[in-house]
Amino acid sequence: MISCYNLGILAEWLIIARYCIRLYCLIAHRMRNSAGEIDIICTKGQIIIFIEVKARRSNFDDTICSHNQIARIRKAAELYLYHNKQYSNFNVRFDLAIVRPMQFPLIIENAW
Repeated sequence: MISCYNLGILAEWLIIARYCIRLYCLIAHRMRNSAGEIDIICTKGQIIIFIEVKARRSNFDDTICSHNQIARIRKAAELYLYHNKQYSNFNVRFDLAIVRPMQFPLIIENAW
């Protein structure tokens, strides 16, 4: 059986492929800074998208993203933007991608 870590990596690559097929430009994968980690960062036009990927082994989810996780993702995104001024005029979007067995991935744009 595939480990949770490898399942997460596989799910991230699946979501990267889906965004690239939709003509988004991949900027970073598994970006880490002192505030936290962003799974995927893409751009399309003048929009920068920070994507959180959640892989699940079952179809049941109690909590996809806690308030603390969302706060960490936001802080990591703010720090990323602070250090990457070329995106200062971009609109910011946070997407949530949920990968479950035997289903197409669910992508929630503007999740928070």
